Amino acid sequence: TMLVAPIKIGRNATTGAGSTITKDVPENSLAIERSKQVSIKNWKRAQKKK
Repeated sequence: TMLVAPIKIGRNATTGAGSTITKDVPENSLAIERSKQVSIKNWKRAQKKK
């Protein structure tokens, strides 16, 4: 889980594994964030010249 400050996590709140939490989570709540996976065809990482 990644927390993007400033946010507040309430008492007894739970965050889903791998979630990026960007908003406050109320107490006794479960916060889950999942984005749709995007795959970019023919993408190549830039290489440094030697």
